[in-house]
Amino acid sequence: MNVMPTPQPLTDLRKRVPEAKKLIADLLTGLLGPVELDYDFYREWNGCWKVRVTVRGKTAGTLDFTLLSTDSGGMLAMPRPLPERWRTQTGITANDGTVWTLDDAGNLIPFTGSHSP
Repeated sequence: MNVMPTPQPLTDLRKRVPEAKKLIADLLTGLLGPVELDYDFYREWNGCWKVRVTVRGKTAGTLDFTLLSTDSGGMLAMPRPLPERWRTQTGITANDGTVWTLDDAGNLIPFTGSHSP
């Protein structure tokens, strides 16, 4: 059985801020339509990078994302908390093409449902 390694917390954000912004913008635009975003990057106590994103436009609100590094060196921006529809129907796509979700216990797992980007 071939098991996909789970993404790990991203602890080095140097030179990757534009990549994180694009990943989050692409995700939110795909799920919500055109939006304007403000980003606030910060480190958690354990060194992991997080981003608080303020969404403006037709849909407005604030979302927090945990930034994770995939095994191939890609980036995953996992919304916290993960909206149920995204968790069960779409998953969250990393920029290496892998798709992730959370199980009922909150563990990060590969998304196996039908995915539509």
